Amino acid sequence: MLGEFLREQGHEVILAENGASALDLYASERPDLVLLDLKLPDLSGLDVLRHISARDEETALIVISGVGSTEDVIEALRRGAWDFLVKPFVNLEFVLHSVSTSLEKVRLKRENRLYRAHLEEEVQKRTLELRQEIVSRKRIEEELRRSEMRYRELSLTDELTGLFNARHFFRQVQTEVERATRYNSPLSLCVLDIDNFKQYNDTYGHLNGDAVLTELGRIIRKLIRDADSAYRYGGEEFIIILPETNREEAARVAERIRLTFFEHAFFPASGTEVHVSISLGVTSYIYGESVSDLVDRADQNMYAAKKSGRNATVCR
Repeated sequence: MLGEFLREQGHEVILAENGASALDLYASERPDLVLLDLKLPDLSGLDVLRHISARDEETALIVISGVGSTEDVIEALRRGAWDFLVKPFVNLEFVLHSVSTSLEKVRLKRENRLYRAHLEEEVQKRTLELRQEIVSRKRIEEELRRSEMRYRELSLTDELTGLFNARHFFRQVQTEVERATRYNSPLSLCVLDIDNFKQYNDTYGHLNGDAVLTELGRIIRKLIRDADSAYRYGGEEFIIILPETNREEAARVAERIRLTFFEHAFFPASGTEVHVSISLGVTSYIYGESVSDLVDRADQNMYAAKKSGRNATVCR
């Protein structure tokens, strides 16, 4: 009777004669709604109800019973029933209302599931986009940081020799003088100049002259300590700051640089081997003197080395 009535209302109805048939039809057809009697020829309606409700929360389940007690109603609702209808039916419109309400709830549940799935997909998509944006932003920030560091290095260093430039020297030497004064620690300075460098440039060209400057910068970097710092002070003039170093120790460093550089052979022309010398002036900071006095004294010692015949170190 219910099947015929619901077909007349436009619903597609499948009838099952017992509980086992109902479970088979449910598994194959996956209906939107199940009307289930508690009294079945083979199985308990509550067991069928439990099986279906455990597999699919979106299948509407309406229990029908003519002999059910209050406990049956409670148990059916506890096991997943959406509604409980008592036979005999006084008005089939009441059944139709329950069926229509349950089917509308099914529709809303499915729409809600699809909408949640869509939202989850959008969230995942947006999360992926945000991660890509974060990665891209970090990459840009890292490139900017590297560019900034590179710009800072270029502003402080001489590109040809890899040593610091004169502008940075005046900032650093003032800092070292203040530190030496504060802690009463030794501080030495070494000024060095390439001998006859103009003549070398005129003879072999500026590219070969640049090679001499580059090699001298390499040797200086190799022979000084991490605590020391070296600068290209002028065209072919260099200066080294040696903190925590007395005059005698600084002179030994200067001599190592002089000898190592002079031992290096340059080949500016085919079949031509040239050894280039440097003259060095070394001095130490005297408490209370100015930075300019310290630098001038080291510079004067370097010129004294040139006057003595070049390729020498003067320390006083």
